[in-house]
Amino acid sequence: MSATPTVHEPAAELVDRPGHRATTALRLERWGTYAAGSASLIGAAVLVGYATRHPSVVKLAPQLPPMYPDAAIGLLCAGIAVITSRHAGAWRWVAAIATAIVGAIGFVGLWLNVGDYGPTWFDLFPDDFIDATTPVGGRPVAETCVAFILLAGALGSLTARRQPLVGQVLGMAGLSVGLSAVVGYMLGVDRTSLGSSFVYVGMALHTGLGIALVGASVILVRPNVGFVAQLLDGGVGGTLTRRTTLTIVCAPLVLIALGAFLSEVLPTAELSQSVFSVLQVSVLGAAVLIPAALLASTERELREHLDAVRRSAEHDEDVTTVLEAITGEMAVVVPDVPGWETAMRYQPATGHLAGDSVQVLHRLVPHPETLITIIDIAGHDAHSAVVAYGLRAHIAALWESGATLHDLVRSVNNKIVRRRTIATGVLFAVADGSQRVDFVNCGHPPPLHVSGDHSSTWARTSPLLGIASSQFAVETYDVVPGDLIVAYTDGLIEARDAAGEELGDKTIHRVVQMYRDQPSETIADACMDAAVQHATARLKDDALVVVART
Repeated sequence: MSATPTVHEPAAELVDRPGHRATTALRLERWGTYAAGSASLIGAAVLVGYATRHPSVVKLAPQLPPMYPDAAIGLLCAGIAVITSRHAGAWRWVAAIATAIVGAIGFVGLWLNVGDYGPTWFDLFPDDFIDATTPVGGRPVAETCVAFILLAGALGSLTARRQPLVGQVLGMAGLSVGLSAVVGYMLGVDRTSLGSSFVYVGMALHTGLGIALVGASVILVRPNVGFVAQLLDGGVGGTLTRRTTLTIVCAPLVLIALGAFLSEVLPTAELSQSVFSVLQVSVLGAAVLIPAALLASTERELREHLDAVRRSAEHDEDVTTVLEAITGEMAVVVPDVPGWETAMRYQPATGHLAGDSVQVLHRLVPHPETLITIIDIAGHDAHSAVVAYGLRAHIAALWESGATLHDLVRSVNNKIVRRRTIATGVLFAVADGSQRVDFVNCGHPPPLHVSGDHSSTWARTSPLLGIASSQFAVETYDVVPGDLIVAYTDGLIEARDAAGEELGDKTIHRVVQMYRDQPSETIADACMDAAVQHATARLKDDALVVVART
C-alpha cells in the first residue's frame, strides 16, 4: 500500500564541507591577487616618489628609513610575477622575467653586502635628494636581499607550476621576514640598539610591508595544492597541519613581544640580551615540543576515530545480521493449503524488505485448519517491514493459541493502532477438507473468485487496519472443486504507464479469465507480468499476487 513520503529537511547544522572548502579556496585566491597588486603599487609609488622627488612617499615619515629604488623595483616586479603567473602564454614569460629581476636584486645585493663593497652601479640612489641610512646609499640591507632571494624561489615555483609546497614554504619565510620588520616598527623597537640576538629585521617599514604582502600572495594564490590545501583539508592531516602551523607562527610572535617587553623594562641592552637569550631558547624548545605533543594528541584522536569507525562497522554488521534474519522470516513463500493448488508471485518496490506479508499457518486445535493472511503495511521501506515482521509473530501466536478469525483481526488492528500506522489485509481460514472459506477483508482490494464461467469479487467486510474502535465482520463463502481465488495487493493494480494511467483491477480480471484453465503458477505469472509490462520503470509499490485453486 502506498503512503505519502515524509520529507526531512537537512539539519541546519549540517554543512556541505566540500562546497565550503571550494568557496574558501576561491576567496583565498582572490586575496592573494589583491596582496600581490598592493605590493606592486607600493613599489610603483616609491619609484614615482623618487621620480617626482616626494620624500613623504620614499620615507613615509622623517624618522623612518627610506625604501631604496632597488627594493621598489623588486616589489613591483614581484607583484607582477604573482599576477601574470596565473595566466598562460606570453604572460608566463612576463612572470619569468619579473622573477629573474627579483632574484637578481636579492643575489647581487647580498653579494655586495657580504663582500663589503663600496658604491657600484647597482646602488641606485639620488644622494642629492634624500639621506641614506645604510653604509652604502641605495644598497638594500642584507635582510632585504635575503627576503628577495626567498621570494624569487617562491615566484619561480609559482611560475613553473611545480613544487607548490617548496614555493609556499619559501613564501612563508619571506612573509616572516617582512612581518618581523613591520611588527618591530609597530612596537617601537630600534633594531640597531638591540644586537644580533633579537629577531627584529632592519629595513624600511614599507619595504617590510611589501615583502610580507608578496609572501602572502605566493601562499594564497594556489590554495588547492601544497601546504594551503592541507590547511583546508577536513581530515586528521588537516587538523594536525593547522595546529602545527599555529604553533610555528606563534613562536616568532612571542619572541617579538618578549623583545619589546625586555627593551622597555630592563635598564641596559646587555641585560636585555642576556634575559632574551634564555627566553629565546625556552620558546624555541617549546616550539619543538609542542608539535610533538600535538602529534600525539592528533594520533590519540585518530585512534578514537578509528575505534568509533570500528564500533560503527560492528554495529552495521549486527544490523545486517538482524536484517538478514528479518528478511529470512519475511521471505514470501508459496502458501501450502491442504487440498488446494496454490501459487504466488511477489515484486518488491525497493530492496529486499517490504511491507507486504503473506503468512500461512496450520493448526490442529480446536480442529485442523489453515490460515492465509495477506497484510499490506503503509509504505515500502524498512519501517514497514519491521511492523509487518512484528505482526507475523503476533498473528502466529494468536492462531496457535486457538483464537477465532474475528478475535485475531481485532487484536491485529489494536497492534497496528499502537504502531501508529495503517494497513490493509485479507485473511482466509479454511478447515481441512472443507469447501467453505471464512473471510475478512480490511480495506484491501477485493479478491477475485472464478467459478466456471462466472466471476465475482469478495467485497470488503471491514475498514482499514489501524483505526481505533473499528468493527470487523467475518463472511463465509462456498467454493467447489476447480474454483479460483485470486488475491493481490494494490501495488499490482496501481502500476502506472508513461502517461500515468493505472493498470487497474479490470485488467487483472481479464488476465485471470484468459488463463483460468491454466495452472495456478501460470495465472500468477501472467498477472505479475501484466503489471511489470504496463509500468515504464520499476514498480513504485510492492506488488503481490496469490492464486489458489480448489
